[in-house]
Amino acid sequence: MDLFKDLRTHKPKFHGEHGEENWRIAWDTLRWLFDSVAADARTLETGCGYSTIAFAAAGAVHTVVSPDPGEQARVREWCAERDVSTESVEFIVEGSDAYLPRLRTDPLDLVVVDGNHAFPWPFLDWFYSAPHLKVGGLVVVDDTHLKTGALLRDFLDAEAGRWNRVQSFKQTAVFEKLVANAVEPDWQSQPWGAEVKKRGWFSR
Repeated sequence: MDLFKDLRTHKPKFHGEHGEENWRIAWDTLRWLFDSVAADARTLETGCGYSTIAFAAAGAVHTVVSPDPGEQARVREWCAERDVSTESVEFIVEGSDAYLPRLRTDPLDLVVVDGNHAFPWPFLDWFYSAPHLKVGGLVVVDDTHLKTGALLRDFLDAEAGRWNRVQSFKQTAVFEKLVANAVEPDWQSQPWGAEVKKRGWFSR
């Protein structure tokens, strides 16, 4: 069964209080996930939906972090109806801001930041998951047409030597982690912070 075609044709609704909303990931990004995720990959996403199905279909060891048990149940039901196993998927019913700070996992191959888009959640999702991402692993920043997604994308674009954008879609950017210590704690060593210093905004 072509699951991507099934999703695109029928557009199931998983979100909202009663499954009346469809806050899906963009089709080009979803197609890339279906084509790119390996069966032995260890992956994590904030948010739950069509992307979760792509990870389950690949057989990845996957963690889903979202606070809505209803959307998770609807995704599991959709998969069960199509004989897509979710045995390798761990569904965490909790906000990412509460769960990710205590995350314990083997090194991750891929992380999707697509949960709460309010400030500062996308940045928290990246900040707490990035140390668990292996060198060469990928972080997918979704919804870059929104201000929070665009800001995280632009920040990672500026982090030359730590992160490298390897894929771009209409409203998604994919970055490769280049070094183990890719989250720089010194603001003056971050390009944005260094630019502020160079302008002399803090000169006395």
